[in-house]
Amino acid sequence: MNEVRGRGSYISGRSVHNIRIERLWVDLTSGFGKKWKLFFRLLEVHHGLNVENEIHIWLLHFLFLPRINADVDIWVSTWNHHVISSSTHSYQSPIDMYRQGMMEQGFRGVFASVASATEEENDNEEHHAEYGIDWDELDRANIRNHHHEHNQADIGRESTNVFDIGTPEDLSHVEVPLTSCPLTAEGVQMLTSHLEQLAFYSLHDEISLVNLWNAASNYLRSQSTLDS
Repeated sequence: MNEVRGRGSYISGRSVHNIRIERLWVDLTSGFGKKWKLFFRLLEVHHGLNVENEIHIWLLHFLFLPRINADVDIWVSTWNHHVISSSTHSYQSPIDMYRQGMMEQGFRGVFASVASATEEENDNEEHHAEYGIDWDELDRANIRNHHHEHNQADIGRESTNVFDIGTPEDLSHVEVPLTSCPLTAEGVQMLTSHLEQLAFYSLHDEISLVNLWNAASNYLRSQSTLDS
């Protein structure tokens, strides 16, 4: 973003410059993210999930990635249409703000037009230093605590100056391992058919999801695909 749209187009400063996106992460975590995190820990502690086993990781993706994506779609739709009241946007939903912005500012993408690029180049340093700070939310304890919990490397290194826009020394990164399917195409279809006939296959409560994991694990074990 910085290379294409110039300085200030991407919030990469200390946590005070990420308050708005941190508030969104708080909502996302409470909406569904924490549920899945605790569920996977439950599988690991009580139901034999071994995070070092590539077949286990593949099975997690196979069983739960579609369900996580469905949760994402539901949450995004709900969040985009919920009403927000603030000093700048009174009783509007995010989708309403987006549409209003399109009408007032026109369509904008990653690649800036020549006119807008020139305009951004003329922005003063004070604008860049203040960019991204939400003064109303800056002192909310739950937002700052959420940031510190998930960005441990920044604790003790954050500047007390809210206009410090230095890039963090460490950026958050999650490594998702690539795993090969241990089954043939026919084997995947047989596993799917086996699971689809189970009464809890389409249910989304924790007990049903645990039962789904156990049923799939037992099936693979019965086919000598999964180690005990």
